[in-house]
Amino acid sequence: MASDKATFIAGAVVIGAACLVGVTLLPRINPLRANPESQEMKPAPAFNLPVLTKGEPGSRLALEDLKGSVVLVDFWATWCGACSMQSPIVDKIARRYEGKGLKVLGISVDDDPRPAAKMGDKWAFPVLHDDAGLTQRTYGVDRLPTLILIDKEGRIVKTTHGLVDETSLDRMIREVM
Repeated sequence: MASDKATFIAGAVVIGAACLVGVTLLPRINPLRANPESQEMKPAPAFNLPVLTKGEPGSRLALEDLKGSVVLVDFWATWCGACSMQSPIVDKIARRYEGKGLKVLGISVDDDPRPAAKMGDKWAFPVLHDDAGLTQRTYGVDRLPTLILIDKEGRIVKTTHGLVDETSLDRMIREVM
């Protein structure tokens, strides 16, 4: 009898956890999205997003503003554990290549921009807010963190999903610069 009760409770916990993951992730997944890898060597889609950090209040930043630079775009969210581990690596890279032709942008996909602004305040790169999720969908981002590397001609040259170690990220950037 006690074993049946424990099995029921364990099953309920597993189902509850699965529901929580589903409610958190499914709204961010677009089953009709383009395959991000298929975008490589194609022009990076334009975006113009509100700036949360490293800019004037109420300002916006467009990808076009960075024309002629190599651009690393980091799609992330405050609720994403892997993003929290990736962010210090991206920040180190931003600091290392500051003034050397690399522009780093963080694009928060959080619903509420305030936690992202607070978190991004300590980083060396601007954090933008994809308030409607349009940029995330346009780039086919369905997993976080996702890094997109854009060359000086404005083409996507590399898309990565999940954690990327500092050495690998540095190598990717050096190959494009």
